Amino acid sequence: MDRLDYAQGVVMARVYEKKLLDKGKFEKMIDAKDADEAFKILLDSEYAKSTDGVDSIKDYELLLKNETARVFGLGSEMLHDKRILEILSLKYDYHNLKTMVKSKVSGKNLEELFIYSSENNPEKIRLQFESGHFTDTKSEFIKALREAEEKYNETSDPQIIDVVIDKAYFRHLKDIADSLAIELFSDYVSASIDFFNISSMLRARRMGKNQNFMERVLVEGGGISVNKLINLSREEFDRLATALKSEKIGRALLDSVEKYKESGSFSVVDNEKDVYLRTLNSNSRFVSFGPEPIFAYLVAKEKEISVVRLILVGKLNNIPSTKLRERLGDI
Repeated sequence: MDRLDYAQGVVMARVYEKKLLDKGKFEKMIDAKDADEAFKILLDSEYAKSTDGVDSIKDYELLLKNETARVFGLGSEMLHDKRILEILSLKYDYHNLKTMVKSKVSGKNLEELFIYSSENNPEKIRLQFESGHFTDTKSEFIKALREAEEKYNETSDPQIIDVVIDKAYFRHLKDIADSLAIELFSDYVSASIDFFNISSMLRARRMGKNQNFMERVLVEGGGISVNKLINLSREEFDRLATALKSEKIGRALLDSVEKYKESGSFSVVDNEKDVYLRTLNSNSRFVSFGPEPIFAYLVAKEKEISVVRLILVGKLNNIPSTKLRERLGDI
């Protein structure tokens, strides 16, 4: 990799970073008298470029989908190696694969759930999947689609679709990170898998699932082995976090114990994941040449979109500003 190839992209990313919504803008949205006013405040920003088909606040999901597609288009312009962009865009591709399988087995049209974030056009892939004849679809996608459909036909269990495709997604993600051999991306993917496994294990434990179920849903490829997690699967979260304190994400888990005890919500772990991954990217601001600052911008933009969604949903549901701030935590 020639780092100088990314010089122009880094300059562009620095410019786009300055257009990210700041805390003041979020505060204005939170304090808006209603959802319509919060939406109007949002549109006084870069989001105004993503209003195609958007008439009002009720179309907020379309707005956010449009903005995601727009930003990943910018990412494609800035990144010479598209594998780097895939580290972020693959989750949307695999979300689309889940939607395709669920649509096919249920007979329902779920196209409105598609997210367009890459050159992998979900409508095109859906038509190939339903016809059974693939032409230019990635081999990883074909394998995931076929295995998920096959497992569903064997079990009639809709959950198996998520299990199969989640595993395929993380396997694909790990392969990309390994092929890039750049520390930031390897650490980012490894931590993503670890946090996914911890969250999955906590949810399974609350549902009373056994270790056989854990083996089905947990994913290899993280910094913490699946066997180690399964051996700890009966532990309460505080004991689990203590047992994993020497792992790379150990400090983050320990930091979330008290919040988890207070709320009992799995979103605590998800929020800690966001903070951890954001911290991984923090040193990218010191990189002058290379893909890391561009990646860091895209991660920050994804986080911004998720915060916007939470605020708009909160305003639509008349959640008080104080409660909304609690849910958002440190933004």
